[in-house]
Amino acid sequence: MREIHVLIVEDDPMVQEINRRFISKVKDFRVVGIANNGSEALKMVRELKPQLVLLDVFMAKMDGLTVLKEIRSIGANVDVILITADKTVDTIHDAIRYGVIDYIIKPFKFERFKEALLHYQKMRETLENKDNFQQQDLDRILHLKDDRIEELPKGLNQTTLDLVVDYLKNNKQFHTSMELSQDVGIARVTARRYLEYLTDKKVVQVELEYGSVGRPVHRYKFIESV
Repeated sequence: MREIHVLIVEDDPMVQEINRRFISKVKDFRVVGIANNGSEALKMVRELKPQLVLLDVFMAKMDGLTVLKEIRSIGANVDVILITADKTVDTIHDAIRYGVIDYIIKPFKFERFKEALLHYQKMRETLENKDNFQQQDLDRILHLKDDRIEELPKGLNQTTLDLVVDYLKNNKQFHTSMELSQDVGIARVTARRYLEYLTDKKVVQVELEYGSVGRPVHRYKFIESV
């Protein structure tokens, strides 16, 4: 996957730093600029040509919705995630109307932030690697219902589940939770939770590998479509 360049548009230095640090923790994403206001943002969009803009709403000089509308009016080839404390219906409606790909309400946790980036990354990768689409393909990248399992238990999210399932589909041998965690980029305990969930749903099979000493190792393998 090619590196995704990100522009942060935020007037609060503390939030700027939080966003920058969060992005640094997600593979294949890199901050190429930080704009303190809307005017700077538009200038940087033109000059830096980022693939993704993280955009606040409440800013001096030019608010985020105006920036979003200007980005669309100049035809910039860039995607936008709104990150804001604004929860009003009008703002959310305008954001959707002008094509944001996600809307994150402050304060937010890293897991939600990471989920937004990973979903965006998966969407870009799918669009770049396909010439045409079936309905289920579009449903998947638009984060709509496809052939997903059901509402997930608390603590699990669909984006990470999709990553785990895609990995198991494409690597059909048996895997340990450690191998999965390293290859997918999640914590081992997280990998084990998703594998146990998929085992309960009879999507993966599990086998025990006994060594000379210690407890047996659980190994998991994809067995049916999700």
